[in-house]
Amino acid sequence: MKTKKILCLLMVFMLIFLFSCKDSDKANISGISDTSDNSDNADNNADGEASVNPLYIDDLPERNFNGEKFNMLTWEYIYSNTELVVEEQTGDVVYDSIYLSNRIVQDRFNVEFEQMYANSYDGISEHVKKAVNAGDNLYDFVLMLDRNAIALAMEGKYFYNMGELPYVNLDKLYWDQELKKIMTINNVLYFTYGANMLAAYDSMNFMVYNKQIASELGIENIYDLVRGGKWTIDKLYEMAAAAAKDLDGDGKMTKNDRWGVALFSGWYYPSFWVGEKIPLVGKNEDDLPYFNVPGNEKLFDIFEKLYAYAVSGFEYTDNNDFRQVFDNGLSLFMSSTTFDVQRLRAMETDYGIIPYPTFAEKTPGEPYVGRIAYGYPLTVPVTADVERASVIMEALACEYQKRVIPNYFDIAVKTKSTRDEESIEILNMLMSNRYMDYGDSLWTYEVRVKYTDIFDFKTNNFQSVTEKITGNVEKTLAKAIETFGDAKSG
Repeated sequence: MKTKKILCLLMVFMLIFLFSCKDSDKANISGISDTSDNSDNADNNADGEASVNPLYIDDLPERNFNGEKFNMLTWEYIYSNTELVVEEQTGDVVYDSIYLSNRIVQDRFNVEFEQMYANSYDGISEHVKKAVNAGDNLYDFVLMLDRNAIALAMEGKYFYNMGELPYVNLDKLYWDQELKKIMTINNVLYFTYGANMLAAYDSMNFMVYNKQIASELGIENIYDLVRGGKWTIDKLYEMAAAAAKDLDGDGKMTKNDRWGVALFSGWYYPSFWVGEKIPLVGKNEDDLPYFNVPGNEKLFDIFEKLYAYAVSGFEYTDNNDFRQVFDNGLSLFMSSTTFDVQRLRAMETDYGIIPYPTFAEKTPGEPYVGRIAYGYPLTVPVTADVERASVIMEALACEYQKRVIPNYFDIAVKTKSTRDEESIEILNMLMSNRYMDYGDSLWTYEVRVKYTDIFDFKTNNFQSVTEKITGNVEKTLAKAIETFGDAKSG
C-alpha cells in the first residue's frame, strides 16, 4: 500500500512539473467551445511547433507563501459543485481533475489549502460579516450564492470587487468572457465567474424528453423542430397534451399517471422569458439596472401563454418529486440542468436533451438560449491578504481551465450524460448562447419568485403583482447603483 501511495505521489509531481499552467499547451474557453479542439488556443510557429495563445496562460510572478494555510469557506450542496478542496483521487473524473489542479497550485506557490464548511449557503454571509467586523483573517476565499453576494455587497464593504484583486486578469480566457459582460453594473464587477467556479455552468437550464413515450405517441422529431426554428411553446404543449393520461382510470391525475411535463418551477417558467432574452431586470446603455416588467407587452404575452398552459392539467408541479415521475417513465418532458442531468446516467429509458422552446418561430438555424439561473462566485473578504488571494484565484482559474473544464463538459456532461449526438449538438449550442437575468439570479426573491408564485398558486395576477413590487424593486436597484458607483469612484 505504501509503495502505491509513493508511486501516486511521484506521478503527481511529474505532472506538476510537466503541465503547470505557466507553460500550458492546452486550454479552452470555460466550456463554450468544443474542448476536444484546441485550434483557438494554439497556433504553429515558424518551426511548426505549437505556440499557445497567451490569453490561456497566467502571467503570475514567482511567489513562495512558505507553506501557509489558505482557508476556503464553502458548504455541502447536493444540487451543484461546491467542493473547493478534494482530499484524494477517487476515480471521479471531475473531482480527480480538481484534486490535481489544486495540487499543482499548492506546490507552485507553497501554500496549503484548507476547506471549511458553513451549514448552508444562507449561513455563509453571517460567517463573513462576523469575521470582517471582528477584523479576523479567517477566510481567504468564500464561495457564495450570487444573490447573497450582491446583498452583502450592498450592505457594506465585506469583500473586494474584482478590480481590487491585483493579480486577477479578467482579459484571460479562463475568465468567462460572456458572463463577465453580463455581470457588470455601472461598468464595475463585484464578482464574476472563472473556470474554477463550476456552479455557473451547473445551473444551465434545458429540458429532457422521454424518447420511448415520444415514439409511442408518434410525435414529430423535436431535434428537427429545433434546427428549423419551429420549436415553440405551442408545440411543447401540443405534445404534452397528447402525453398526459389517467393511466389507472380513477378520474384524477396523480404521480402514478402519465404527465406532459414534470417540472421544478424555479427552473422551468423563467427559462421561457430568459430564452427570449427578455430579462425581468435589464440594463440600459449606461450599464445601470432597471425593472423591465412594467409596460413590457411581450413579457406579459409570455406570462399569459405560460399561465394558460399551467392550468391545463398537463404539468406535474411538485418540486419535491418531479424527478421521480420522469425517472419512472411517467412524463414526456422534464425541466433539468447541466448538473442535474448527470444523475440520469442510470435511467434505462432513452432520453434526449432539448432547449426550452420560444414564444414564436425562429429563423432556421438561429440558436436557442441556455439560461444561467445562478452562480457561486468566489469572493475575497477585505480581511484577507488580497495579494496572496488574487494570485491563488488567478492560478486556479487557469489550471481548472486546462483540466477540470474539459473533463466536466466533454466527459461528465456530454459523454456520460447523453444518449445521442443530437443532445451533444444541443448542449454545444446552449453553452455558446448563455444568458443571465439579474431579476432571476441576483434579485431572486425580490423579483423572480413573485412571478413563479403566480404559476405555483394558480392566481392570474401578473399586473397587480407588478404594481405591488415596483417600488421595492426600484429601491433595491437604486441601492445597487449606489454601491457599484461607490466602488467605481473608489
